[in-house]
Amino acid sequence: MPQTLRDARCYRSTLFVPGNKLDWMLKAPRYGADALIFDLEDAVEISEKARAREAVATAIKQLGSGSFGCFVRLNGWRTGFLLDDLYAVVIEGLDGVALPKTEEPEEIAALDLTLGELERSRGLPVGRIEICPHAESALGMYKFYDICMASQRIKRAGAACGPTPGGDGARSLGINDATEEGIYFGAHLVLQARAAGIVHIEGSMTPRLDDLEAVRRICEKSKRMGASCATAIHPSHIPVINEIYSPSQSEIDEARGMLSTFAGALARGEAAIRYKSQLIDYANVRAAMDVLKRGQAAGIDVGEIPNVEVPAC
Repeated sequence: MPQTLRDARCYRSTLFVPGNKLDWMLKAPRYGADALIFDLEDAVEISEKARAREAVATAIKQLGSGSFGCFVRLNGWRTGFLLDDLYAVVIEGLDGVALPKTEEPEEIAALDLTLGELERSRGLPVGRIEICPHAESALGMYKFYDICMASQRIKRAGAACGPTPGGDGARSLGINDATEEGIYFGAHLVLQARAAGIVHIEGSMTPRLDDLEAVRRICEKSKRMGASCATAIHPSHIPVINEIYSPSQSEIDEARGMLSTFAGALARGEAAIRYKSQLIDYANVRAAMDVLKRGQAAGIDVGEIPNVEVPAC
């Protein structure tokens, strides 16, 4: 049986915001990210955890009805903080949680069950809150397929160009000073996430705040490796990320032209035809439809889309 694809809302960009900075969280929507992720983990000092939970809950209550996604990066299992995090932030307006340092599928399964109990007890739709696994160790990357298969709440995952230099994942792999070598590990993560049916693949990010060329370079490479979105640690990164992960007007025009031509061919009983200088069939049409779907998700007017019935692949 082919793996069922886990489609969900498309977010091109997600902005990290420290969970103990309520004023930062409340003004974050102005920067244009498709989603926000309020960080209760590494951005918050231990003595600030309790206050940060209250601030994040306040931010979700005030921002949860916006057009952007609201996510929270939790503290991991075995920290003693995770359950307190969940009790504070699993409220109306929360779209998903990120689990850092995920190493075993059982950690995802346990989080899934806990979220379900909180959703039921609080009258929230059961199963709506997403889980985003962050594999930040060699073990977590090695088991990433099983991790992604542990819950249907997982809709987006990956790190297309590999671990961020200087981060926990790079240190775990012993490539902390590497720049290009991490791409091999990133490709492995993309393969495992795709095999699990995940279509929203996260690109890699840079820790360099003021180097927009580095942001562009990493995003473009991640996109070539199958990524559809990226996370930013600074608001200045958002316009670059949104640009790169949105289809260009020429790509939209090409996709619509291909669909129009193919629709005419189907009316004649043909399904493999010449379009400009190439032979196209249903596989090309599926790719063209993906382009137009990404354009619509980005708020781009893609024009009238020809009605083409495409068999399942």
